[in-house]
Amino acid sequence: MAETSVKLLHCELATAGLLKIDQVGSGVGVVIYSPLQKVGVGLHILAPFSGSIASKNPLMYANTAIPHAMELLARKGVKPPFSVAIAGGASLLKCQTAMGSSQRMIDAVKTALTKAALNVKLESTGGAKVRSITLDIDAGKIRIE
Repeated sequence: MAETSVKLLHCELATAGLLKIDQVGSGVGVVIYSPLQKVGVGLHILAPFSGSIASKNPLMYANTAIPHAMELLARKGVKPPFSVAIAGGASLLKCQTAMGSSQRMIDAVKTALTKAALNVKLESTGGAKVRSITLDIDAGKIRIE
């Protein structure tokens, strides 16, 4: 079975096999899946908001990465409904607290998804563990470990 891996600060689209986002720690992994068209996109986002910073990579920030992914899906003719899963936002450093940068990251991703009219169906965020997300495109199943 084909496997598409999503690296940090990347966005990958897949139409068959597995779409995997491994080693999601303090960043947030996002999978957006069209069950009707069997197309999935995965993102591994590292920061909440771009602010006035003009980043060379829109996939760095939640507020620019989600619109980027939605534009990619639209260019490929992929339309709603979508299933969305998010994982990550872990507090891996002692200086991070539950209401610190990790929670801001989670909130920023959820805000960007809401602005894109997307609802999270599966979520595993916060805590202190590294996670991975796997989308089996053919079976239509998303798993967070």
